[in-house]
Amino acid sequence: MKKGLIYAIAASVLWAIVNPFIKQGLSYDFTPMNFAGLRFTAVGIILFAYTWHKGMWKEILLHKRLFLNLIFVNMFLGYSAFYFGIDFVSGAISSIVMGMTPIINVLLAHLIAKNDKLNIYKVVSLIVSFAGLLLIIGMGNDGEPLDLKSICGIVLLLLNIILQGYSAISVSEDKGKVDPVFLNAVQMFFGGALIYGVGICTEGYHSFIGKPAGFYVSLGVLVFISVFAFSFWFMALQSRGAKVSDINMCRLINPILGAVLSWVMLAGEYPTITTVSGMLIIVCSLIIYFKGEIIVQALRRNKK
Repeated sequence: MKKGLIYAIAASVLWAIVNPFIKQGLSYDFTPMNFAGLRFTAVGIILFAYTWHKGMWKEILLHKRLFLNLIFVNMFLGYSAFYFGIDFVSGAISSIVMGMTPIINVLLAHLIAKNDKLNIYKVVSLIVSFAGLLLIIGMGNDGEPLDLKSICGIVLLLLNIILQGYSAISVSEDKGKVDPVFLNAVQMFFGGALIYGVGICTEGYHSFIGKPAGFYVSLGVLVFISVFAFSFWFMALQSRGAKVSDINMCRLINPILGAVLSWVMLAGEYPTITTVSGMLIIVCSLIIYFKGEIIVQALRRNKK
């Protein structure tokens, strides 16, 4: 379990870096699905070069339900919602909303996964986290109420969390059946190609040749993150004794690091009282989740 948490923390730190670079990449006259498809297809090619082995097509057919889940639900639907959501809201707000991933996935695990049920401390953690989310989405970076486009962006990001949470549970329940790096290679290549093809049909073709250096830096960083982050994540989910809910709580690293990077890297984005307060409230939910029972017991002892 400890090994699983280490992999989950490593993946979460890498994912926390994603949002500012996506915003930068999209700023170079590039559309969401074109950019996402280009990124993930490139990752798939790199990982296939590493994991290519005899009999892999039979392996894909043998576990076709798991692979189809990852390709269509996790990659195509999930990341289409994610990239449009990122494009509709500020980098800091998107990072913090995505920080709700572990909380929503705890609830999904309770509803879907075996032997991963809620207790009183998880329930309190959920309530506290949603309070932080409500505080964050009530205001934009300038302290004014969010417009309809931003609200739609937040809804899309939340949809992404639900879709990817469902896929994470399916990976966790198929422990040891497929190499996690190979899982990542298949979902990235085929999911990325599907996103790119649909993007060309719906958004038109956007050439990635002759772009400014900043575009390639952003794309390169995102490819690097996807090569390792998802592989680490699948390793965490497939670790012996790992629960989806416990592994997902590590993703509360994302709102802190992701928001700070957005404020540092993106022009016009800066911290406000509401975003910082919401961020702190969400982080407090992590303490309640893992240490709530210990804190309550200590308080009871002090009263005696």
